[in-house]
Amino acid sequence: MIVNADDLGMTPGANRAIFDGYDKGLITHSSIMANCDYFKEAMEEVATRPNLGLGIHLNLTYGKALIPHRLYCDENGIFNLSYSKLLTLKSASFLAAVEAEWDAQIEHVLQTSPGALSLTHLDSHRHIHLIPHLYPIAIRLAEKYAIRRVRLIQENIIDSFMLTKRFNFILNGGIIKYALLYLFSLYNRQYRNLYQDTKFYSILYTGVVEKKILHKLQHIQDNYEVMVHPSYPEFDKDVHFYDASEKAYRISSDRKKELESVCYPSQKSYHV
Repeated sequence: MIVNADDLGMTPGANRAIFDGYDKGLITHSSIMANCDYFKEAMEEVATRPNLGLGIHLNLTYGKALIPHRLYCDENGIFNLSYSKLLTLKSASFLAAVEAEWDAQIEHVLQTSPGALSLTHLDSHRHIHLIPHLYPIAIRLAEKYAIRRVRLIQENIIDSFMLTKRFNFILNGGIIKYALLYLFSLYNRQYRNLYQDTKFYSILYTGVVEKKILHKLQHIQDNYEVMVHPSYPEFDKDVHFYDASEKAYRISSDRKKELESVCYPSQKSYHV
């Protein structure tokens, strides 16, 4: 079972929680945001944990771009595109700019590492790499940097419901997000599948992964990736956020609950 913590480098609370979840619990991998304000601090801690599987959380929607461009930034170099806007932008110039920015994000991680670093995976903030005209860019970059795994949302809705037996995904919009990303993943898999037979858990229950579910998944024979977003909200209350929705998510008590879910003694398995 892969337990992957997204958003490393975004805030002090996220950084501390992810490393605590690795040191004391079930987290095996993390996805780092190379353009975020607490990236440097995160990389300093990564250097002391050589067995932590590190991937890139490709980004176009939060924080400052590494290569500011009028097609996706405001006048201050801050990303200003919504997910819905990204669905419509398909020009050759836009796709070339995105590839350059994502390439720079990967290079920034590799160049910041004090030693040789093998990246284990690619995914993205808000799952934007799954947008069909952006997915080929992610695949090209994975092949360029010999990255073996690119996230697809291969989540079975029946399996996830039977594991959790909760209907909250209906009220929180999870079913709509699931349907869109699942369909994108089906389409993208025909282009290139670097996720193989790995199953996914937590689009339907994003941000509210429970300890009992992780315990159940540990005893299932299938290969699973579980996405979590742990944090210490108390460390992030005075952090500068680039949008209000991200702040609300980050300082929610659910972040601490997810940390508690991954922090209990158990045997890890280090899949790449």
